[in-house]
Amino acid sequence: MLRLATYDGALRGFDGPRSAVLIGEAVHDLRAAHEALAKAGKVAAEPSLACTNSVLCCPEAQALARQVAERLAAGDVPAGLPKPLPLTGGRLLPPVWPNKLFALAGNYAEHIMESRDRKTDGRLSAADTTTPRIFMKPPSNSLCGYGEPIYIPPGAQFVDWEAEVGVVIGRRGRNIPREAALDYVAGLTIVNDVSERELRIVERAETREWDRFFDWLNGKWGDHFAPMGPCVVPLADIADPDRLALKLWVNDQLQQDGSTGQMIFKIPDIIAYLSAICTIEPGDVIATGTPSGVGYAQGTRLKSGDTVRIELEGVGTLVNPVEEGP
Repeated sequence: MLRLATYDGALRGFDGPRSAVLIGEAVHDLRAAHEALAKAGKVAAEPSLACTNSVLCCPEAQALARQVAERLAAGDVPAGLPKPLPLTGGRLLPPVWPNKLFALAGNYAEHIMESRDRKTDGRLSAADTTTPRIFMKPPSNSLCGYGEPIYIPPGAQFVDWEAEVGVVIGRRGRNIPREAALDYVAGLTIVNDVSERELRIVERAETREWDRFFDWLNGKWGDHFAPMGPCVVPLADIADPDRLALKLWVNDQLQQDGSTGQMIFKIPDIIAYLSAICTIEPGDVIATGTPSGVGYAQGTRLKSGDTVRIELEGVGTLVNPVEEGP
């Protein structure tokens, strides 16, 4: 299995982010390993493996990255290659940096029901299964990587977790038919759609019709409200994207235990619908909704000192501490 990542090159004296490959709990500099192995004549020199986004979106680069990873896993490490960094403390960045970070609201039936007023009968409505409900989060401030803190903003009321499967787009497309949608997927990662459930910036003298909706939406936009990682696994390495276990723990207490098989709208449905709205581009990420077990349904909110851990079958584990935000 190929596990592609990105780390902070400043740790090794490099400028900017560096492509990496995870082997076990070790973070190997993919670009440096490729260049050293190519110089030794053990792998092809082209294409370049400098950027994780481009590796994911280029079949030839992805095949070459797999060769490099296999040699590293077998212990074929060229002389002079820097030692790998440990996953913990290795300063991983989000594995890709998308132009657009999309997310779905209400894509698991039990989560929809746990989020509703207790006075309702708990049944889905026709509207729940008609079309996906897609919104966006701003990548420039909301994204953070493995081990980076989830921030509790000053004045926060109820910051919550949402374990989600992230779909990384590998090809540009518009109006994509459902049957061709998976051809546009580069790989899968983990996203935590952190949410402020009771956003209150000012006290309103009067609540307008759309205020509740926009408070919900704005509550998705906080700094470090979209942890992502630790890696992206190419779709070719995923046995069945519709049958992946997705679990979340807070301080080692299991809170969410779901499966992608429970999604109302599957990945092809989402891509077909979204690409009818706008062009999707290589590196874009779609967070596909969360199963039941969010904190708001239990009256449990995130607080400074907590640790959130998400496991996605076939991909890995994303861990983030919780801290008071700046």
